[in-house]
Amino acid sequence: MDINVGMIAAGLVVGLLVGLTGMGAGSLMTPILISVFGIPASTAVGTDLVYAAVTKTFGAGLHHWQKNVNLEIAKWMAFGSVPAAFLGVFSLWNLFDGNVNDWLPKLIGFSLIFVGIGVSVRTFISIRGLWDHRNLPVDGPLDMHHKVIAVGIGAVFGFLLGLTSVGSGVFFGMALVTLFPLSTRRVVGTDLFHAMLVTVAAAAATIIWGTPDFGAVGSILIGSIPGIMIGSLFTKRVNHRLLRGAIAVVLAMSGLRLLDPPSWTYAAAGLVIVAFGVWYWVSEQAHNESQQQGQSMAPEPQGSPVSR
Repeated sequence: MDINVGMIAAGLVVGLLVGLTGMGAGSLMTPILISVFGIPASTAVGTDLVYAAVTKTFGAGLHHWQKNVNLEIAKWMAFGSVPAAFLGVFSLWNLFDGNVNDWLPKLIGFSLIFVGIGVSVRTFISIRGLWDHRNLPVDGPLDMHHKVIAVGIGAVFGFLLGLTSVGSGVFFGMALVTLFPLSTRRVVGTDLFHAMLVTVAAAAATIIWGTPDFGAVGSILIGSIPGIMIGSLFTKRVNHRLLRGAIAVVLAMSGLRLLDPPSWTYAAAGLVIVAFGVWYWVSEQAHNESQQQGQSMAPEPQGSPVSR
């Protein structure tokens, strides 16, 4: 097996994102393999699925050990996603023609950008009557409609994962953030654990029908496994709101990469992110100052000593 230093470095960076946010492997690695290393798209998809199956297993094990996983949600999602992912890989190699690589990645790219915007709005902007971005969700019980939603989401996005290798930590992560009673810490852990189940199924199907590059898989793993271990250790120490912001950025930039836009588009996206960050910081400072002023103007409780 030939060792590729560039792939090791790419694996390290993507592994850090996987360990920290639970997403980024399929969304980033497949475009990197195609655009940076010149691997054909069909081979890149199969390679990424095999690589992701191994890395997600390591990440899921670490988060399970840290008690960051809601096994019930992961199980119900897997009921839909595992058979759907297997069917997606089968369809890619046996039912669809080569044109699928022309339109499906672009469709997913647009979807990722809109999902990233949605996560940002949900995390940093309060909408009266809907939510307050300062009150993050907490862990709660599942009812029947949660289980039905989990199976349906698993089936739809599991099929897309099998077709493109994108989605194990993106679409499922977005669903966990918005639709289920999970704290941010458990969103990451549950996402990784479920992603392990669905990517192992897709990787097994790829080995049966596809053409993964096992040399590339080995090089990427050398960098990504320590990256995942390091990233997962910092999950509890990262500010929850900043963690969601990082997830949103990963989503949007992953979608932008899939669309293969002109180079200036990345600079424009960076300026938008910086401008949004500055606006959010200014608004938070104003909010904190108003709270402090309100507390200083509050009347003293009865019975408190009065200075003379």
